[in-house]
Amino acid sequence: MDFAMSGFSTADLDKVFGPESCGDTPEKRARSSRREFVRGQTMLAEASAEATGRRLAAAEALANYGFEKLLAAVEEGQAPLVPGRSEPARTIQSHRNALGYTPEELARLAKVDANDVVKAETPGQVSPIRILERLARPLAIDERILGFATQGGTEELGVRLRELAAPQGNARLTSTTVAALAESAWVIGRQTSLLSMIGERNTKSLETFQVDDDYEYPTYERGYRLAAQARQLLGLPPEPPIKSMRSLVSSMLNIPLVQTTLSENLAGATIAIGEVRGIVVNIQGRNRNVWVRRMTLAHELGHMLWDPAERLNRLTVDGYSDLTVDKYSDNSVIRRDPVEIRANAFAIAFLAPPSAVDKMVGHAEITPSAVFEVAQHFGISVTAAAAHIGNVRRVEVVPPRGSKFPEPSDEMRGQEDFTIDYFPIKGIPPALVGKFASIVAQAFREGLISRDTAATFLQTTEDNISQDIMESIINLTRR
Repeated sequence: MDFAMSGFSTADLDKVFGPESCGDTPEKRARSSRREFVRGQTMLAEASAEATGRRLAAAEALANYGFEKLLAAVEEGQAPLVPGRSEPARTIQSHRNALGYTPEELARLAKVDANDVVKAETPGQVSPIRILERLARPLAIDERILGFATQGGTEELGVRLRELAAPQGNARLTSTTVAALAESAWVIGRQTSLLSMIGERNTKSLETFQVDDDYEYPTYERGYRLAAQARQLLGLPPEPPIKSMRSLVSSMLNIPLVQTTLSENLAGATIAIGEVRGIVVNIQGRNRNVWVRRMTLAHELGHMLWDPAERLNRLTVDGYSDLTVDKYSDNSVIRRDPVEIRANAFAIAFLAPPSAVDKMVGHAEITPSAVFEVAQHFGISVTAAAAHIGNVRRVEVVPPRGSKFPEPSDEMRGQEDFTIDYFPIKGIPPALVGKFASIVAQAFREGLISRDTAATFLQTTEDNISQDIMESIINLTRR
């Protein structure tokens, strides 16, 4: 930024960030500043020892509100953040209505009193900022700019969730699942904004993948082709198994990945928050088995990489029935949604490339042990392995029966579950564990967010926000 043109002097920068800060831009000054600001419902001020609002590091205050607001807060003692009496009441009420919550339901989900909801939705009433932050999560609201700026795309997401929760909706989502998906959208939004502050770039840009609107019959062949193409674009060898789908999605591709608790009949979803889309995976139901969860992740990845946005809306929810590996010789498959057929074919071929499966099975009789070997080698369920072998060999394969099925190896469970099982802060929701927690830890370590913000994002106490614990979280997600 050109400060000769912007009108910000060195004196202004010193005044806001302290003379000990260094750099010739507000961003550089903020990163080196030890100053903190505090936000209430309507005002921003320089932090003091007795302040009870949300304490913000200089860098996050700058990113949220801009230099002019910070300068006004220092010069005038406080700076107004909301444009008038109607905010943030209007935003909270409109998002609650979009999601179809009653005030009592929102209070239960946010763990506040119903009177707190009524007060927050009453123009001119002032609520503690921490109450407003609690209300924000199940509403998918960006609490940082609540009442200050427009919430991009979240109200449209709320309408889509309400449609799916309606009695006539395809998914029939419960209010608890709606809240879990809304909070997942909140995680996706915060992760994206923190990555922007840190300056981290995708190691494998999603821009490499061009959407493909070809769903022509036989649709499964399109999925197979896209699976091979994805491996090539990602620099993966064409046939070996994928070591960790969790790591590939969240670390290699930097796609926001939220592992959370949904209704047991739901496998996963893709969610758009603003211009960013993330993946949500259920850790309940059949996804407790990491082989099934890997298939869910690969299925949702197939949607994310290749489907045009108009095919996905702001929210696409998949049940376990959507993950069934079809018998492609069966003409009944034509009657299913081609978008789901292609995503399924992509998923199974991405995890277990057909050429590799064909080499493993050979031309001998397909026995249960051959099916088990494919399942264990590629990390897919026995049922999926049997159907996939049948498709590759063009023969009927009866899934093995009995109770002595192989289980995922400890190594594979560790690769897919590691960040959940060994997370150093106990008791925080699973939706916050993983890459999101790592990015929060990194932002805190670099002084981009305050201890207060880090604790709030991870729903823990400030006692758990130490440099040692943050470093262990960062190291955990590198594995």
